[in-house]
Amino acid sequence: MDKKMKQESDENETSTESQNGKNNHNNNKKRKRGLKPKSKRNRKRARGGVGILFDSNNNGDEGDDLNRSEKVQIDVIPLEIKDEIEDGEESSMTRPSTSNPTRKRLRVVRPYPFTFSTWAKARWIGRSILDVYNDEFGSYPKCYYESAIRNGRILVSGGKVDCNYLVKGGDELSHVVHRHEPAVAICDAGVEDDDEDIIQDQSENSNKESEKSTKSIPSRKCVSVIHEDEDVIVVDKPSTIPVHPCGGYNFNSLFHILSEQDPSLEGKLHNVHRLDRLTSGLTVVAKTSEVAKTLGKCINDRDGCHKSYLARVKGRFPLNAPLDKKFMCEKPKESEKNEMVPPPCIYGEWSTVHEECGEPATTFWVSNNKEGKVQLDSSLDQVFQSRIDLTKLNSEGSTTSKSSDDDEDILWLNLSCPCEIVCFKNGVCKAGAGKPAQTSFAVVHYDEETDSTVVLAKPVTGRTHQIRLHLQYLGHPIANDPNYGGEIFFGDNRASDLCQKAREKMSKIDDSVVGIDQLDRPNNALSTDKPASVAEVKLISDKERGEGESLLNFIKRSCVWCERSKGEDRNVLEFLVRSPGIWLHALQYSLMGTNGQLTYKTDIPAWSRF
Repeated sequence: MDKKMKQESDENETSTESQNGKNNHNNNKKRKRGLKPKSKRNRKRARGGVGILFDSNNNGDEGDDLNRSEKVQIDVIPLEIKDEIEDGEESSMTRPSTSNPTRKRLRVVRPYPFTFSTWAKARWIGRSILDVYNDEFGSYPKCYYESAIRNGRILVSGGKVDCNYLVKGGDELSHVVHRHEPAVAICDAGVEDDDEDIIQDQSENSNKESEKSTKSIPSRKCVSVIHEDEDVIVVDKPSTIPVHPCGGYNFNSLFHILSEQDPSLEGKLHNVHRLDRLTSGLTVVAKTSEVAKTLGKCINDRDGCHKSYLARVKGRFPLNAPLDKKFMCEKPKESEKNEMVPPPCIYGEWSTVHEECGEPATTFWVSNNKEGKVQLDSSLDQVFQSRIDLTKLNSEGSTTSKSSDDDEDILWLNLSCPCEIVCFKNGVCKAGAGKPAQTSFAVVHYDEETDSTVVLAKPVTGRTHQIRLHLQYLGHPIANDPNYGGEIFFGDNRASDLCQKAREKMSKIDDSVVGIDQLDRPNNALSTDKPASVAEVKLISDKERGEGESLLNFIKRSCVWCERSKGEDRNVLEFLVRSPGIWLHALQYSLMGTNGQLTYKTDIPAWSRF
């Protein structure tokens, strides 16, 4: 009996092994056709990050952790440049006037080595490594990638290859760069504290570039915290700071800055919503993924979510609105005057009042403040003459007392106009087509001297650049929004002059670089806009990595922007040339959280006070 059971057991084991062998054989056959399953890929190596994670001289083994501890130096410096005058002395110039009780500050991340690493994508299989980098990334000219592959800055699975290497499934592609992040503006500091010195030097040895930098000023906090509890941290984000790492910004992102201010937040921050980099104001960040999902669902479902923004626009809002797009319908009969005319749109789509019910709508209408009743007889001039008091805002973004006669006179202009992204790479959008979008506007006040109006905007939907696009569509673009009809330094002659002086100074620095005046490079190029011209790369690519030279020293020696700067600090100069942020500010958010309705509000920005 026991012998028979043992025989059956052996047969079962043999059958199982045979079956497993067949499955393994089938799996192996599948793997040969393309990428390995994610669970089977080699995940020992890091996916990239600060430092040099691979070195071809070590074949991706012993050297993997060699430069992983690379420290990054971060400085807080005043926004000023030195102006050379005729007698040879220098005068300091800053964007704010000397009578301003605050000093504008920049957060500067000094250049550091960074490894971009990714697993091969299915569409890359069978293509040469050179073609993949040139076609899929394209930040540099092709000759740069040829040089980077040849000198070991671009590796495949930690090993050096030639330019004709064909990418295979399971390959890990890494690219080591000398990363130059753009400087960002942080919350202001008082001038009475200027004598204090604070440099957040996180490196063991300060580099030469930092020794030549402008004297740092007190950091205080880089970002003002409005509210914090166990679930969320709510901040007043300065313009120019992206919410999370993206593009050329890594350490100069809101998440990194908050984690630096409070190390206990490291790895615990989660997106609830996102503000554009050039937009300032209230930003809600969750401390757990569960809270982020709850608040995010409130925003996506438009359930108890009310958002209020301030914007400063060109002209007398809304007198430039296209009259042919104004909603028209038959006026109620005398006996029906007390009945409310329903809004023509719901969340940017035609309501039942229109034959194209449910389709994206392009129209505008005027409503009152008390009950949102459509005002068919109200003119655009009446909207301009009405004023909303920001001190009376309730959680819904309307005025507190809905029963008062004053509030009854406040008129809102409501615009429904679809929006779409036309270029994902550059983030360019346009109004007039795409997904349905709707925004309501009310006038706060008007400044005759600059011919600009401050408006309160309440987006009903949340499309990319929606408020900016809708204001442009109405003929009143945000006054200093260069991407959508504004002027980058609207009404600020001093900032315009500083921009010109910064460009002139950068040109002098560029001209001092040997051979650069003969090169075909972009005029006044910025480090994140156009990393290098073909001619510059060819000049630098002639430099070969010396025998025994570390990859870190080589990338510093062969960095186009280090070569172009020649030890000069371009951070302030480049910031003065870029947009300092647009006049769009997230003023108030009201969300339905796990503990009920949550309302947060920031201070009114200086540009909205005339």
